[in-house]
Amino acid sequence: MLLDNQILPAIARSGLALKLNPNEWEVVKASTSALTIAKISETTRLPYSTVIDIVRRLSRKGILFSFVPYCDMVGLKPIFLLFPDKPIKSVPVYTRAVYSLLGRQRYKAVSALVPVKFINDYISYFSEEPIEFISTYEIRHWTASGKLTQYNSKLGILLPREEGLEDALVESRTAVTEHEKRWVDWVDLIILYFKMRYAFTKLSDVSEMVKQDFALKPPSRQLMSYHYRTHVVSLWSYNRTLFRLNTSLVPLKLYLFGGKEGLTAARVLVQAPYMYEGLVGESSAAVLGQPPNYMEPLIHEVLNVTNADMPYGSLLVVQEKQTAWISTRVIEHYRQKGDFPLPDIESFST
Repeated sequence: MLLDNQILPAIARSGLALKLNPNEWEVVKASTSALTIAKISETTRLPYSTVIDIVRRLSRKGILFSFVPYCDMVGLKPIFLLFPDKPIKSVPVYTRAVYSLLGRQRYKAVSALVPVKFINDYISYFSEEPIEFISTYEIRHWTASGKLTQYNSKLGILLPREEGLEDALVESRTAVTEHEKRWVDWVDLIILYFKMRYAFTKLSDVSEMVKQDFALKPPSRQLMSYHYRTHVVSLWSYNRTLFRLNTSLVPLKLYLFGGKEGLTAARVLVQAPYMYEGLVGESSAAVLGQPPNYMEPLIHEVLNVTNADMPYGSLLVVQEKQTAWISTRVIEHYRQKGDFPLPDIESFST
């Protein structure tokens, strides 16, 4: 069901869609495949100074760009755990976020980025056994090139595009390429960490951040430059665009899928705006999104076409707490031993 053009101005005024002017949209599109601001300038043919101003303006709006690595090349795996609704007082390192969820029942959930060999150790940190566990072999994020995404230049808003559903289904069947694990030095790790927070972080700024966030003496600028060029760049997959609508108007939701059809549904849904991240495992998947009401017809069409199983229905995210997935102790251990430490090396209160 296509959106009625008569309601689009109301959507634009309501705060139920991301608003971008045409140049901002061009920068968001180009950022996906750009390691530098200069590359965005080259792709968009906008002056470098204009792109700098736009990126800063987007940042003030809460729109950021994050470096997405090939996790398997680093020896890391994104995982998702769903627990009964019992207090989680602390979480170990490698935790990315903790969620309180509301559906037919209440649940707690944890998202983490864990060294592959320590996944069982990470899970055993928690006193409860998870009722759902997704060990992902694929992580997908919304990007501006999503087949189910369109930009309305007249109103300057992002909207769903149902006409792209067939193309999205075809793309969802593309085989995932596995990558061989590479040696990652501690210098690579800290650069990667800060680039994952903000893709266009300058290496000179990384030096200050290492001192502020980890209270460690940073590597030299020359050493970081060498590691970035020779190691970190080859770990890069693409950049994701990070933002949130007003959660008072549009709550976050979590969708859990089962079966092969559910994996297809997850891959398709993250091609629509406001469906931020998809974690795809061997037999289950999770999608975190913030779809406004006008996206419900598209979501249900995807569920109908894929015949996806949703054993928990859509889950309302009552609370989301994001955490730093590595710490000073992790960095120190990695520098001394050349490998990640066990998850229980440090924990954080929630």
